[in-house]
Amino acid sequence: MDEEQKVIPGVPYDLFTGAFLSKITEYEFSGMTDFERTATVDGYMKRAIAAFKKICQYDLTTTADDNVREFAVEIEEEDLDAIVDIVSEGMLVQWMKPYVYHQDSLENILNTKDFSTYSPAELLLRIGNAHAAAKKDFTNMMREYSYNHGDLTDLHLH
Repeated sequence: MDEEQKVIPGVPYDLFTGAFLSKITEYEFSGMTDFERTATVDGYMKRAIAAFKKICQYDLTTTADDNVREFAVEIEEEDLDAIVDIVSEGMLVQWMKPYVYHQDSLENILNTKDFSTYSPAELLLRIGNAHAAAKKDFTNMMREYSYNHGDLTDLHLH
């Protein structure tokens, strides 16, 4: 006997935000207002969704409503966790991207003791490696999602 699949109507942005924030330490957001933090994190989310849109079987681009901070799309409950995890991983990649090229911005978010334990070159190398690993994880998650959902036609990821 098949159970009817539960569908979640109207997916809130906060599902993605919460998953992303659980993956990072919020050094960067400590000096921001709630409005600034929300705008910044929503930007990460939209860029991650743009990278995932050809593969995702749900439309998270044209259904976004920034006023209510919700996607007007129905997503099956069993798919929602995977989609949130993939998008939040993409958000992590977006969050890390500026740090790969700007060592000075890292010094601003780390306290002096944390920053001084690494040489700038070592710190840039470690951040670059972490960014590359996050990007690889994001790509692999999208590949697995596409494979599991049976559409491999648009899967030309690098």
